[in-house]
Amino acid sequence: MTQRIPSLQGGTDMGEPEQPLDYLPLPREMNTFELPVFPDIDNLDDYQQALVFLHQLEQLLDASALQEAGMLSLDTLSPEEMTLIQELLGEGEVAIRFQDPALPEIQETRLAGVWWVRQRREDQWQQWLEVARIPKAVIRYTFAKARRPPIDLQGEAAWCNAAPVMTELLEASLRLDRGDASDADKVVNLSLLPFTVEDHQLLAEYLGTGETLVLSRGYGNCRITSTATPWIWRVQYFNNTEQLILDTLEVTRVPEVACAAREDLEDSAERLREIKELLYV
Repeated sequence: MTQRIPSLQGGTDMGEPEQPLDYLPLPREMNTFELPVFPDIDNLDDYQQALVFLHQLEQLLDASALQEAGMLSLDTLSPEEMTLIQELLGEGEVAIRFQDPALPEIQETRLAGVWWVRQRREDQWQQWLEVARIPKAVIRYTFAKARRPPIDLQGEAAWCNAAPVMTELLEASLRLDRGDASDADKVVNLSLLPFTVEDHQLLAEYLGTGETLVLSRGYGNCRITSTATPWIWRVQYFNNTEQLILDTLEVTRVPEVACAAREDLEDSAERLREIKELLYV
């Protein structure tokens, strides 16, 4: 007897209807580092303060393995020098926003771990560059006003699928608040849980929406939102068609995906040296 072999499209060689395979769309592109387009400069001597600024930035990046963060004020640069620095460093993949408009606005530069930061104080903006895995403002302000809901769930909420997840998250949050780092990397993958719409709604209402939003446009898109509960973040990954492909809750001070790695900072130091070399040519 001859065995029938399914075709690649899902039908068979016996005339059955063909069903096309439904693949998850792959991201269309991935952002990579590109050297900036250098502006026309008649006399580099007119930009001495900007050159000093770039040298100081290089020093901060080289020392980044030994310290958590360093800052350089942009307020001392002339408008022309400020424009030059902006064109050289550009904008990178990560943006950070706080709900409170009085808090800083943060945008990563082309150099991973180097952040544009500006904050409005009285009638003017103060601007600086910060070299860090994550800017200090994120750690300082994200959970400054967070509240801890009671763990005990009452009524129908106690019987929903989200109840044990919330209990687990709150217990881990409390341990981290007490200084126990053992739960710092705790991750709950909501994409794999049998949650109903009501479960997701209850979870969102119970944990609340927090102060900080981090958007990362890397390989696909990542949206990181703090909850109103200490140390609990929601981390969601989307492909380039805006389909949610991974939905997680993390108990940690700051999710690693939001932070520049030490290797990123080392690479940024090399990229800055390349920029400076081309600038002097």
